Amino acid sequence: MPVTPDDASLMDVQQGGRCFFCDGPVGAKATFDHLIPQAYGGIDDPANVVLAHRRCNQRKGDRLPTHGELDRFFALRRSSRLGVWPPLRALRDEEGSEEELWMAVARAIARDR
Repeated sequence: MPVTPDDASLMDVQQGGRCFFCDGPVGAKATFDHLIPQAYGGIDDPANVVLAHRRCNQRKGDRLPTHGELDRFFALRRSSRLGVWPPLRALRDEEGSEEELWMAVARAIARDR
């Protein structure tokens, strides 16, 4: 389910009007960053999306979120109706090389479908 204007407003409140990556104020120029990139099977759903500056979103590119970013995401989403996509939980629980992390994400996405 794509992000609705209500979802975006709730994200803005949860993130304190700040960019998820640099913590600067985002205002009306916020973009949606998919923590697990859509190019690699990430869903276009609030449970996989944060607000970010366009430049921060572009800098992140198609990489997976770091463990620190995941911890922050889970803290923001605690008790939120926006939720957390199960493959992000699998990623948070995984340790290993970048290749192993991508494999864990791929397995979790396949299970979630």
